[in-house]
Amino acid sequence: MEFKYLIKKTTFNGVLIFCTAFIILSIFNNPGQDIPAHIDEPNVVETAIRISDGSLNPEFFRYPSGHMNILAIIYKVGGHFRGELTKENYYSISWAFSRACIAGVAAMVFIICSINLNYYFGILGSVLTLLCTTLYRHANFAIVDVPMAFFVTLFILILTILYSKSDWHLKYIILLAFIVGISIAMKYTAALLIPALLFVSAEYVHKNRKLIISIKQIKKVLLALGMSLLMVSAMTKINQQSLLDYFKGLTTDGILEIEYIRSLSNFSSLIMIFGILLIFFSLWNKLIQNEWAGFLISPFHLFTISIVIIGFVLFSPFSLIELKKSFADFMYEYRHMKIGSAAQYHHLSEEYRNIISNLSSTDSGIFYVNLIYNNLGIIGIIFFFYGIYHMYMQKSVYLITLITCLVLFLITLFTWKNVADRYALSLFPIMIVFIMHGLFNVYKIIIQKYSFNKYLVVSLLCMIVLIHPIANFIN
Repeated sequence: MEFKYLIKKTTFNGVLIFCTAFIILSIFNNPGQDIPAHIDEPNVVETAIRISDGSLNPEFFRYPSGHMNILAIIYKVGGHFRGELTKENYYSISWAFSRACIAGVAAMVFIICSINLNYYFGILGSVLTLLCTTLYRHANFAIVDVPMAFFVTLFILILTILYSKSDWHLKYIILLAFIVGISIAMKYTAALLIPALLFVSAEYVHKNRKLIISIKQIKKVLLALGMSLLMVSAMTKINQQSLLDYFKGLTTDGILEIEYIRSLSNFSSLIMIFGILLIFFSLWNKLIQNEWAGFLISPFHLFTISIVIIGFVLFSPFSLIELKKSFADFMYEYRHMKIGSAAQYHHLSEEYRNIISNLSSTDSGIFYVNLIYNNLGIIGIIFFFYGIYHMYMQKSVYLITLITCLVLFLITLFTWKNVADRYALSLFPIMIVFIMHGLFNVYKIIIQKYSFNKYLVVSLLCMIVLIHPIANFIN
């Protein structure tokens, strides 16, 4: 009963935070900004216009069409009330949707921190979110990274409620899996949430003691999977040329780029390694007898993944219907992320070789470290690591799930050669949650050891953590 009251109260205050944040973002946006305001906006807005006009096929697959389909519905509703929309109307609606997404992120950070900590640190977390210049600036751009950040934060919010409530009902797993599917329909990068989702799925099996297979069955499953993967790996190696010819048929230009070949080779090697490991694990009695082996191999995870697929297909159906086109565009985006400006060149061309030879292995990491510093400051980064340490000392399973999401996003960004501020939008809400945890622990230590007024301590901590973001925001 007490938790239900807390949820209702935080939700009500979260709605107030959302409205306030949306008003702030709307007042201080740039009303005279160009159309388009961002280089990627025409792909999103014009595709959404075509869909709203009745062409359900987006005919554009470099991104999934989830964002475009949502905008198309909003355009349709807006056109019903306002009549024919102009180009300016379409872009204004798209920018308003982006502002609503970022305002929603700020509101959800408030709710997460309020549940985990208290209202003061919830408000501080939402303020820090709005002062995060990368989030604030991209609230005025109609790009797919913005709604992806919204749904990633929503995933973290539902996760927080689940772990706080400790009431492991099936509806939460379905909801989390569906949100992951929607997130991927916004941008493929959100697939990095799947390992965290599977960990939560395993925790559900653990808590409810459902669909747990026996030790004998675990051995059989691991051995069968291992042998199957080895066979697939061998067949891939033997029929590599035939497979490459098949992939060539999926391309739109008939050119088989080096990334296809490397991906196939890496896939074959990876499943071979996994196959050997699974066979080894099937013979390792001590590992098999560990109760977590049954939770991790439970068939329930297939159900969880199926919900993810349903969520994705509902919001981006033509990514599967138009497989040839979507696969070719996906591979181009993959090349674009991995090798940056060399993506448009054939891998045998001189331009490609020159660009690849000059790529740095550390530039991406340096770029994102500087971006995080510019948004959060050195004090924020210190409290971020302290928040992780504090949650680790509490032996929080919740921490493992959050860290899984954060680490996978960071590894991906650091290995991409194409860099941009917008790729990091989903990072900041998770990092701010950790910062608030670090601040809250310092607050408790000060209150317990010294007889300072708690409001004074909160105010001082606010000043310390916000001084850099405020200065950066003003600049």
